[in-house]
Amino acid sequence: MAIRTILIPLDESEYSRQIVRVVRAFISPDDVEIVLFRAADDRSPSPSLTFSEGSSTANVRDGSYEANNRTPDAERSAANQQRVAARERIEAELAEEVGRLNSAGYSARAEVSFGEPAQRIIDYVNNHHVDLVAMTTHGRRGLDKLVLGSVTERVQRGVSVPVLLMRSEAAGDGNKDPDPMFSTIVGNSSHLRIAAATDCSMLSLRAVSQAAELASALHATMELLVVAGEQDSAEKAQSLMDTAMEQVAGLECQPLATPLVGYADEAVLQHLADHPVDLLVIGAFQDRGAASTSAIGPTAQRLVQYAPCSVLVYKGHRSHFRRILVCLSVDDADRVDAAARSARTLGAEISVLHVIPQSAASYLSDEKGEASGGTSAIALSQVISQGTPLSAMLQGWIARLDEHGVGPDAVLLAKGSLPEAILRTAQDGAHDLIVLGSHAPPARFPSSVANEIVRYAEQSVLLLRNASA
Repeated sequence: MAIRTILIPLDESEYSRQIVRVVRAFISPDDVEIVLFRAADDRSPSPSLTFSEGSSTANVRDGSYEANNRTPDAERSAANQQRVAARERIEAELAEEVGRLNSAGYSARAEVSFGEPAQRIIDYVNNHHVDLVAMTTHGRRGLDKLVLGSVTERVQRGVSVPVLLMRSEAAGDGNKDPDPMFSTIVGNSSHLRIAAATDCSMLSLRAVSQAAELASALHATMELLVVAGEQDSAEKAQSLMDTAMEQVAGLECQPLATPLVGYADEAVLQHLADHPVDLLVIGAFQDRGAASTSAIGPTAQRLVQYAPCSVLVYKGHRSHFRRILVCLSVDDADRVDAAARSARTLGAEISVLHVIPQSAASYLSDEKGEASGGTSAIALSQVISQGTPLSAMLQGWIARLDEHGVGPDAVLLAKGSLPEAILRTAQDGAHDLIVLGSHAPPARFPSSVANEIVRYAEQSVLLLRNASA
């Protein structure tokens, strides 16, 4: 029987090692080789070092020989000394874990690599025989699991083998709620602060109307940000303000109207930095430019990327939110409650979607090949009947929804990549609002799952973002 190789990437944190216990609990030592992988980011090209328990030497595979030869002797010597010291330290750290695995009957060794961690992991998997990558995600909870940490997300995208993920929390963070905006926007919204930004283009005006409806339904305060260009006359600016105010004429509590001058994204972001809100509502601005009905244009895209708050991107297809698709991950029982309350407040139907990665979905059926390939729905009854932790999670969601008068049909399962599964489910179910989370910082947002949904969804998208992220 062929030896199965499991790669376990670790970092300096103790809780990254929790995945080792998971692997030992679920995978027997027979015909398994475990590779503990540590990538140290030294911001420079580097060799990869291999060692095994009981060995006093290391095999060096130098992928940066030419680069090192271009380095002045003194700098090269100092860098090599730093590498040697780092290697010795990491070897000592990993040797104990390797020893425990060997004592438990596993064939275990360690790999140490210097360079950008995600890329080093991807390179190792793609250049060696690896059957499974098992790694820990650091303390992320709630909707933000859809947009994983940069290393985890890049590894998932960059390798073609299954990736087993375990969520872990750093010590002392157990009571921290990283999604306060979810509870505010999609749950108890009595103190919700909404800002709607417009340059009076058609879709941005429709977004203002949508913001007014939300403010009325959720008893929120609202601010109207009206942007005029630097070259616009005072008469033009006043006309824009009058046009925008017509969209909120029916509100019982009239919003604060704030004129802004300049490029829309720069002016709005500067205002939000000085006057924080919980939710920014926008549509496509005048620079939309594309013929696609779902395109929002670069101005709206930059606002989504850099806004310090949650953002509702109104796509303009429906005037009311009647079917809401809430995308959740594990440990989201409280979010199910909040979403159900919000849907009831808005008079909308709710669907709760959980996406199962292709690698995990392949184990959900007794018939080989039944769950492989493409993006598709998975029968809820099929998963619940298997008695797995996933089954227990889904049963908990169903019980929570039942307390709010929502039937089990509201829970949807899909397999495949996150963006494709979410977009397909929203389209097939005729949903008019997709709710998902993001903790990706602005620099990494363009490569995130959330950005793909915002860009390509035909429906409006509510992107929940922690104000402190």
